[in-house]
Amino acid sequence: MFKSLMYKEWLKIKWIVVGLALINVLVILNIYLDLSNTFKELAANSVVGQFQAYEIVFYYDIKNIILVTGLLLGVFQFFPEISQSRLKLTFHLPVKENKLMLQMTSVGVFILLLIFIIDAFLLSIVCIKLLPKEFFDSMLMTTLPWYVGSIVTYCWVIIIFVEPNWTKRIISIFLALGIISLFYAGSGFSAYSNSIFYFILLAVFCSAIIFLSAYNFKRGIC
Repeated sequence: MFKSLMYKEWLKIKWIVVGLALINVLVILNIYLDLSNTFKELAANSVVGQFQAYEIVFYYDIKNIILVTGLLLGVFQFFPEISQSRLKLTFHLPVKENKLMLQMTSVGVFILLLIFIIDAFLLSIVCIKLLPKEFFDSMLMTTLPWYVGSIVTYCWVIIIFVEPNWTKRIISIFLALGIISLFYAGSGFSAYSNSIFYFILLAVFCSAIIFLSAYNFKRGIC
């Protein structure tokens, strides 16, 4: 049953996954081309000095696409489940709703992690090829909250769609906006380097709320 459910989820979202992965790669390619052109027009020492002095995050464009990746994956995976009443049918399977939700969301989280590993790998190549080592270290610490924030965004999309009570759903929207903004509020190099542990704890807390929404949905609490 697990393999069948995983296959169903993959068939549902495979094209949006391909599209999101391609957009992520294209954004990073554009970052590389912009940085390369900057080094062609200006002296390398001058560019690096300005980056350091003003804490310029040259890969800032990836920030928004990382957020959108989690958002759209959640929408395309779970909107059909609710709008077409597929989730009701799924929950009639002889399996606990928590286990079903864990299996469904694990597909999305795995895909997000795979896309983000590719992003980090490509950005690492850009940093290592064009900039001093400290920029590579800073890039990893600066982007990590963005990646975790995208997974949190994915979780909140699921919570909002699955929650059957409209009052709780509206409250969830405001909570989601507030919590997600924390992951993207920092600016400058390694802005949240001392807060990564707390972000991960917050992500675990948000993911747990999914099971509460699934509980409510299964029992028709409105």
